Amino acid sequence: MARVVAVLVLVFAAGVAAAQSTETVGMITEIKTGHGRVELRSGSDWRRAGPLQALRAGDALRVTDDAVAVVMLSGGGSVKVQAANSPYTVAARADDTRTQKARTLVQAGLGFMAAGQREAPTAVLSTRSVAKPPVVIAPRNTSLLPGPIALEWAGSRFARYTVRIVGPSGPVFERRGVAGGRLDYPPDATALAPGTRYIIQVTSGEQTHQEAWFEILDAERARTIADDLAALTQSFGSGTSRNSVAVVRAGMLASNGLLNDARRVVLDALASDPDEPALHQALGSLYQKSGLGEMAAESFDERSSCLPATQSSRAAVGGFLDTPRAPR
Repeated sequence: MARVVAVLVLVFAAGVAAAQSTETVGMITEIKTGHGRVELRSGSDWRRAGPLQALRAGDALRVTDDAVAVVMLSGGGSVKVQAANSPYTVAARADDTRTQKARTLVQAGLGFMAAGQREAPTAVLSTRSVAKPPVVIAPRNTSLLPGPIALEWAGSRFARYTVRIVGPSGPVFERRGVAGGRLDYPPDATALAPGTRYIIQVTSGEQTHQEAWFEILDAERARTIADDLAALTQSFGSGTSRNSVAVVRAGMLASNGLLNDARRVVLDALASDPDEPALHQALGSLYQKSGLGEMAAESFDERSSCLPATQSSRAAVGGFLDTPRAPR
């Protein structure tokens, strides 16, 4: 009997060890290859590493020449890997109840981005047509933090659009003859109620209107998100780069259904560093989640252009998914 128990204990321990070995404990949130290379070893062989690649305990990163990679750890903090401290081996996550909340928030952010890499993006074929209907970009099928709202859509720069917001009881806002692809919701327009689902409708001429929904968070939920963002920010070390912070913040917002707010975080970071492939990868994942396949493909194409051809040409390697650009 004792022998059977011992065997069961060993089997259980082996199962736990196997589960721990597959747990994501970090992610490559920045990657700059320069004239060098960034490679990952997860097992016996070295291979090219990619942006937003999930890492497990025991994985190793090797960089050469002037290449740099930043690893955000699920337990908090980040590691900048350069030739001087290469190779870097990812350690198992240490349990610390004092930082449980911050660790949970970081894991939520990294988890959303890691899940996005497992969903192979699909390029959307489009046809050349002056009558192509507009596509609502933002806010698109998402919850929103309270604040100013920018309505955005893709369409023809020569067209004039009617933009309408419809609530449960009917239209609450309408603006005709709008040029371009953006309209800020006027501060003197009808106040939009938290917790109410609204529909954005954008149309031009006789085309069938295109629409998407959004809902503003109530004050209590918004405060909870604000507190979580503050706790997340405090968990980062003083040396954590802005790009890595942006990736995790965007992932955490998106994991709470705030896809548009997450998109704004990534776009703000890209405005400061348009050559960071991890940011383009994150933006593409957000567009993919929002059902904007063509815009996702364009973001993944931008990601690839920021990497050497030999690095961007490897498709679907360890979560690094390469996507052909959608024909225009």
